[in-house]
Amino acid sequence: EGFWKKYSKPMIALAVLLIVAALAMAFYNYTKEKSLIASNEAYIALIKNPTDKDALATLKSKNPKLYQLFLFSNEIKKSDVAKLEAISSQISDPILKDLLSYQKASLSGEGMSAYSMKQGAILKDFASLQAVYTLFKEGKSKEAKALLAQISESSQLQQIAQSFKHYLK
Repeated sequence: EGFWKKYSKPMIALAVLLIVAALAMAFYNYTKEKSLIASNEAYIALIKNPTDKDALATLKSKNPKLYQLFLFSNEIKKSDVAKLEAISSQISDPILKDLLSYQKASLSGEGMSAYSMKQGAILKDFASLQAVYTLFKEGKSKEAKALLAQISESSQLQQIAQSFKHYLK
C-alpha cells in the first residue's frame, strides 16, 4: 500500500501514456491502410482506363511513387522520346530517372555510348553492347572494340561481349 501511494501518479501517467500511444498507433495504421487501399483502387482504375483524371489525381496524392511508376510505364509503351522528355521532370526516383534516360537514348538511336559512359548507370553494360552493335553496323570496328573493352570482367554480359569480339576485325 505504501508503494502504491508513493508511485500511483507516475504509474497512472504511464498507463495513460501507453493507452494514448496504442490508440495513436492504431489510428496511424488505419489511415495508412485506407490510403493504400485508395491508391491501389486508383491504380487499378488507371490500368483499365489510363485517361481517368480522377484516378490519376488520387494516385498522385495518395502514393507519389506509384504515380511516377505509372507515368513511366505508360509513356514507355508509347515509345515517344518527346513524351519521355516531358515526364522526366515529374519523376524523382533515381532508378526510374536512370531507366528513363536509358530509354530516351535507346529510342533516339544516339546517346547510347554516352549513357554507357555515365557513372552509376544501371544498364551500363547493356547500353555498351547496343552501342557496339550500332557501331558494328556502321563499320566502325575500332570504336566498337574500345567500347567492348570497357565492359567489366565481372559483368554478366561479358560472355556476349567476348562473342561479339570475334565478329569485329
